[in-house]
Amino acid sequence: MESVYIGVDIGSATVKVVGLSSQGDMLGKPIYLRHDQFPSQVDALKHALKDYLNSVPDYQVAGTGITGSGRELNRHIIGGDITKTEIYAHAKGIRFLLDKGLLNRTRNGEKEKLTKVGSIIEIGGQDSKVIVFDEQNTPIYFNMNTICSAGTGEFLKQLADEAGITLQEFSEQAVLANRSAKIDATCTVFSRRDFRHLTQKGVPLADRLAGICDSMVTNYLTNVVKDQHLPEPILFQGGVAFNQGVKKAFEKYLGTEVIIPPHHDIVGALGMAAIIREEKQRGNNSVQSTTTTSFKEDFFTREYTSQIRFCHGCQNACELSQPMELINEEQIILDTLGGRCEGALQEKNIREYPQTLDMIKVPVLRDASVNTSIIQQEYNSKGNGIRSAKGIYFAGIDGGSRGTKYALIKGTENGIEIKAVGSVETSGDAIKAIQYALIALEKELPYRAVLGGIGTTGSAGELARDMITTKTKETSDVKVTEILAHTTWAKTMVPDVKVIMDIGGNDTKIISIQEHGIEFAMNDKCAAGAGAFIEAISKRFEVPLSEFGKMALTSKAPARISGRCAVFGESDIIHKARAGFPTNDLLMGLAYSICRTYLSDIGKGKVLQVPIVAQGGTFLNQAVQQTFKETLQLSDHEFIIADDPKLVLGAGALGAAILSKEAYEKGSNTSFKGFNHILSSHYKTMTLTCKHDSCERTCNGVISLLENGQPIAGYKSINCEFGMFDGLIERQDVKEHTQKVIKGGLAI
Repeated sequence: MESVYIGVDIGSATVKVVGLSSQGDMLGKPIYLRHDQFPSQVDALKHALKDYLNSVPDYQVAGTGITGSGRELNRHIIGGDITKTEIYAHAKGIRFLLDKGLLNRTRNGEKEKLTKVGSIIEIGGQDSKVIVFDEQNTPIYFNMNTICSAGTGEFLKQLADEAGITLQEFSEQAVLANRSAKIDATCTVFSRRDFRHLTQKGVPLADRLAGICDSMVTNYLTNVVKDQHLPEPILFQGGVAFNQGVKKAFEKYLGTEVIIPPHHDIVGALGMAAIIREEKQRGNNSVQSTTTTSFKEDFFTREYTSQIRFCHGCQNACELSQPMELINEEQIILDTLGGRCEGALQEKNIREYPQTLDMIKVPVLRDASVNTSIIQQEYNSKGNGIRSAKGIYFAGIDGGSRGTKYALIKGTENGIEIKAVGSVETSGDAIKAIQYALIALEKELPYRAVLGGIGTTGSAGELARDMITTKTKETSDVKVTEILAHTTWAKTMVPDVKVIMDIGGNDTKIISIQEHGIEFAMNDKCAAGAGAFIEAISKRFEVPLSEFGKMALTSKAPARISGRCAVFGESDIIHKARAGFPTNDLLMGLAYSICRTYLSDIGKGKVLQVPIVAQGGTFLNQAVQQTFKETLQLSDHEFIIADDPKLVLGAGALGAAILSKEAYEKGSNTSFKGFNHILSSHYKTMTLTCKHDSCERTCNGVISLLENGQPIAGYKSINCEFGMFDGLIERQDVKEHTQKVIKGGLAI
């Protein structure tokens, strides 16, 4: 019977399993799988180990070594003989490959066997690290990222999901880019925000993906490598090494070849297999027994659960996870994890309930003269213009980062009648989403009816405006800010509204209606309090968004989730999930985090007056609704959410349609090109380098929108005295110059 020494790497997103024989050769089939394919991490671990052991038919487990973020929790579950840090495991794994002669580099078209390792770049699901070796192949320096997931594989996974592509397609597309888009590398939230805004401007997907690879590498070099010199040869390992776009970016910034070693995705597990084999065979006293193993052969049939307890020993107020095994209906506590000091291990400090959580104090004013009990059923929107809009149809398009919303209204004697409100997924392609929204609007428009105008808003509002109309001034096809659009719809629905709260996919805003005008605040490049945060966690736990709120509301002890940054918050949830926190407690904790972040960020220093109208898709989540009402101590009449979800989600589109109607009433006419023209036309964007004959500057990265091959608009935040790249092209000289740039080969 073959002895096998098993190495297990249990990371934040994946499980890896590798085995070595007594002679130090790899046995069986290495296993690499993601947690999110299974109901729980224990299920994933069982599946991975069973698959591996099935690939070694006649075996006897001689020892198990465990590394990764889940090593201490799972040591009790599978019976691990030894645990080591990931740095130690990865360094040992690469030394194993080096000693076996499996590391090569290509020089002058020929393979050359490596005799030393200079540096290791390792990027996994949530962790990234660097290890530097000396001339004797001994690690002399290492560093890791913090709890922030900046520059890690999970970030790539989220963007691939957003773009509707697989990670394999991400890799293939990124290397096809003509030019990497400029994306902020300071933080993954900033990078994600830029990615979505470039989507709304129609920047080609390949260019955006290459920009993300550049951003990730820049982030890694700045925050992980820092000022450390990376000696050659440089090896790139971990799950992210599958991505050729990231490899290409590393080589560009480092100016040298980056080598992807064999088994790069399971090096940590391989290192643990080598460590446990050596220590067992050497008789190292650090191993409990040199002749037997702690591995539980019946692990696959054992049942495990966990419970959450809370430490009252000090002001740290640690949340504790106690993994338990079910034996004859008795729950045996295996360990207590999560404490930041020894006090968390003292039974007297462990309670079933958390320490009191201080609530955010936000002043709320109530004016008895203000009607907070009625939402208008007939929407009065009669303008003070020179003509009536009765019987005329108007549309609105709200181009959001996650969804593109549309609305169709009809003018009546006293206001408007809502004919249709809907949404289509933006799915990383704003141009296509706008066309799909127009298809939906055309279907809702009665036969032979014509539009009096289309209003556009949102991050893709300018792009939508430039696709649908031929001019920007004196037209009812208005492009309006999100603030104005949301305020217009809220006042139409609730005339006495004093505060509007809007939480969308990436943007959050608060609008206060004062006697002197409108005051507002928006989030600044952070998704911590936005719907994208909820959507990311929903996908991770495979909980449909429609069920998120219901499941969260079953929580009796919501987890405390970090809310100051979406990346920190997501990492916090991941770590707590790995520690055994129940899913419903994590989801409700996230809902409270959304509320706290919103009120302490953009609501900071504000006095709220009721009634408050809540808008945006995030407020369709029942758990989020409850946290706001509970925190602010408001009734349903004071915190108003429309019964029809479409009126909550489509608030911006409805406001834009109403503002189009008002422009019509004041005498403006539509310059809408017509459904047939727009839907039969081909739209694309090009990234250009502009050099004007009378200008000394060269402007890189400007974007032109083309309709059937002809430039119709341009976008770039530059002060151009010639009017280039500043929205819809209405001047002939600007159009001719743009055509010249494209035809002259200056397009990149």
